[in-house]
Amino acid sequence: MKTYLSVTRKSAFGVVWVLLLLIPRHASGTIESARALVLTENFNHAITEYARLLVRDSSNVSLNAEFAYALALDGIYDAALARLDRIWQMKAGNKDAAYFAAQVFTLMGYDRLANDIGQSAGQNESPEWIASKAPLLLQKYRRTVSRPDQFNRNELVDAFNRANRLTARNFTLQSVALFEDITYRYPGAYLPYLGYSIALEKAGLYEKSVQAIQTALILVGNKPEQNETRQVLEKRLASLQGKSGNIAGSGSPGLSTKTPEKASLQKMAYAGGFISSGYSSFNARFGQFFTRNNYATVDMGISVANNSTFTNLGFTLFNRQKIFVLGFGLTGSFGEGSSILYSKISVGPSFMNKKGTASFDIFLDGKAPLKKGYPTTLGISIGRSIYFGKRKQTP
Repeated sequence: MKTYLSVTRKSAFGVVWVLLLLIPRHASGTIESARALVLTENFNHAITEYARLLVRDSSNVSLNAEFAYALALDGIYDAALARLDRIWQMKAGNKDAAYFAAQVFTLMGYDRLANDIGQSAGQNESPEWIASKAPLLLQKYRRTVSRPDQFNRNELVDAFNRANRLTARNFTLQSVALFEDITYRYPGAYLPYLGYSIALEKAGLYEKSVQAIQTALILVGNKPEQNETRQVLEKRLASLQGKSGNIAGSGSPGLSTKTPEKASLQKMAYAGGFISSGYSSFNARFGQFFTRNNYATVDMGISVANNSTFTNLGFTLFNRQKIFVLGFGLTGSFGEGSSILYSKISVGPSFMNKKGTASFDIFLDGKAPLKKGYPTTLGISIGRSIYFGKRKQTP
């Protein structure tokens, strides 16, 4: 599969090299020497210096942000975003993180993202050591983005799946960059904008998250068959607008606050449909929570492929992080004189009602056969879950 977060040809080598540099060793050099190497455009040696400094002070937010900037100047974009993701959730009150993140996105050619991140923390307040040089470095090392008009179907599904996984694992800036690419290439589908909104919210970019949902609503339109989808999007829009207002009022953009625990439910049941080219199914599952955010389900259903009908039976382990759900499992298909075992993945948003008793689920489902000669299937399943029983769960 192709990787859709564009990187340079030396990126993979660069990541391996940087990881090797992070092996503990006797560290020498100072932050001033690392910065001097950046200012003289000796990026390879600057990366080495920053890597050695981070061995001694790996949680330093400003140091990590400068390291990411040096990586991006050297064209190693994926490693730069990964480095920023390491410190993004603990950047409160540190303007260096937002400044250098904006610089990284500008170097990558993502100007809209750069502007949003920069405005959230005062992009004009550049650190003194780089203030006069930064515009020249951007002009010289900024990437010219060349992207095809659209993904093909398989590329879209693969990119969407990867972006959702990044969001679920809190690699928010990597996810945001990939969703920016997806929506640029495939602007006519509302579902990527919904995923984009979730990633932007986790990154603390609430106004841009609101804009993504507004775009999704425009794309859904006013067709009667889209009423339920529109209601879900409108509910999310209202929730985001409330968060955006509260955060703006507090003067702390991009900071998250913990929500107190509330009573939630112990068991669940789901019913929904799976749609893909040449394949369709109706699925149901019944589950039991075993921690606040994790549950296991028994899955059953009926599928139709190439005019053949199969009965499906399996199990899945799910993890829920706020509105985002990721599941892995096994399922068997039985019928037409044969039986096939598949590994499966389900990933996507699950929108809980206010009472916590039901959710509207939009999952990307994939099934890979464990026997040669059978196709892999991918599709979007839309369904509804209900929750019952008693437990304590953090939303």
